[in-house]
Amino acid sequence: FVVEAGVSLGGPRAKQGIACYRFANRIPLLFEAGGDVVTRVANRKISWNSYKIRPTQDKIGVFVSIVSTKIPYKGTGKEYIGDDVTPIHDAVKRAISQCCVQLRYKLVKRDSMRARQEKKRTLEKYIPYLSRSVHSVLDRIARKRPRHAETCSDILDKVDNAEITPRSLEKQLAEYAEQIDNEEALEYVTSTGLRLGQQQEFWLRPLVPAGDAFAPGLSASAFSLRCLKSAVTEPSAQK
Repeated sequence: FVVEAGVSLGGPRAKQGIACYRFANRIPLLFEAGGDVVTRVANRKISWNSYKIRPTQDKIGVFVSIVSTKIPYKGTGKEYIGDDVTPIHDAVKRAISQCCVQLRYKLVKRDSMRARQEKKRTLEKYIPYLSRSVHSVLDRIARKRPRHAETCSDILDKVDNAEITPRSLEKQLAEYAEQIDNEEALEYVTSTGLRLGQQQEFWLRPLVPAGDAFAPGLSASAFSLRCLKSAVTEPSAQK
């Protein structure tokens, strides 16, 4: 037998809770859903909360199709598939669980993007107030010129010459917030790709003839680099 499964979340016409859509040999089963193996597994054997899915609040759709030449129907009209066949029960549970794992990855990614966007919006909201406050403090220091201000005289001179203004500070803070957001996004994508094994090897042809010997590799969080010995040899040594 073959078990095909899919799990959906949300939808304009969906209702809260778990809705099971059952198929036997690609034919929908419409009656006696309570005793079907798909309904029982989805309601009793799947720990939805561990996949960041709330079974009582979210709109969950479970689609399972069982294809076989000998399907263990129950009822006089072959209205549902029994829950007493252990191989089919375990296969349905495993298929739904694998779908939930993939859906959980999407949900974590979505929540991370939302949190990063919310953080960026919060920073951008307070940047104008922060830039005006910082410029006000620098302006007062520049007017009084205390003794300890000799170490930051360059900054105070720029304040006196209007090179540093609330507008310029706001622009620099906005650029810094954008840079931080991009760095966090790159770090997240890199760590996620490495964790999921999304790695690909590629090769660059050396400019000079070289053997098969490699120099010690360089490793970082985002990449691993191995060079041929001739590529890292000093130019004087190559001559």
